[in-house]
Amino acid sequence: MNKQEMTVYLQILVLLLCVLYGSVFVFGKLTLEFAPPLFVTGARMIIASLLLLIYQFFFNRQHFVFHKKHIVPVLVIAIAGVYLTNAFEFWGLQYMEAGKACFLYSFCPIATAMMSYVWFSEKLNIQKCIGLIIGILGFIPLLIGHSSTDDDTGYLLFLTFAELAILAAAITSALGWIGMREVVKNRGYTTVMANATSMLIGGMIALFHSFITEVWDPVPISDFWGFLPWFLCLTLVSNLISYNLHGMLLKSFTATYLSFAGLSQPFFAAFLGWFFLDEILSPYFWISVIILSFGLTLYYQQELKAKQKVTPLIVP
Repeated sequence: MNKQEMTVYLQILVLLLCVLYGSVFVFGKLTLEFAPPLFVTGARMIIASLLLLIYQFFFNRQHFVFHKKHIVPVLVIAIAGVYLTNAFEFWGLQYMEAGKACFLYSFCPIATAMMSYVWFSEKLNIQKCIGLIIGILGFIPLLIGHSSTDDDTGYLLFLTFAELAILAAAITSALGWIGMREVVKNRGYTTVMANATSMLIGGMIALFHSFITEVWDPVPISDFWGFLPWFLCLTLVSNLISYNLHGMLLKSFTATYLSFAGLSQPFFAAFLGWFFLDEILSPYFWISVIILSFGLTLYYQQELKAKQKVTPLIVP
């Protein structure tokens, strides 16, 4: 495969990743009809991590390692990128449409850019700052125009606590993926090993939190056979495919670019939410998507000018 073919191939994988991530919100919402969010998070993380560890042990044993000196970035991924992200995301997802939750999660590119500015000392010139400001303003129409399915979770100013939870998930997710990039690219971990260890730690924290706060009798599942197929879809798509595909693509793309490409995720989530859940999104959703896309396009155009390439770096 030559360089041009590899570029096209990796771009197709980025599009596939966006489709898969959009579907996670729909599968997650369907799963939450039968079990509470912390249990769903903990159970799928632990199951997926054990499967990944088994795979790593039998098929890539030379990289079946964990260095104690790397515990800090791994804990950042486990606590921020796994436990907190999923706890916030799935709690908030209960109270809104899948498409809206996915759009609010699109705050991740803005959070990633801000954290990269602090963490990696990336420069923000005037155009990047304007792009980020426009992107932030893009959330206002959707947040002000609450949909009829918004539950009474309480408000802070004009934001429901469910909306704040999804925004918090986007921030912790950005932190987790920056940590993942550090572990995979600079610390020598394979994507599978980095995901497996962080999922195991984060899943154990989530399951313990579930045990002390959610009702277990003997497990917090209302209908096992209704729960099982959607839980398996969620685990397969989110933990076993998307997480590892995302980690693999971080070897070829920046965390900012993958977050930017994720702007297409709300469209896929909205379509799948309409197909599986009969959800109809308000006009505010589309207004916000247009504004956010314009703002982050301005931001990333400047990255292109700075030769931080959208086209992937080919790595062995």
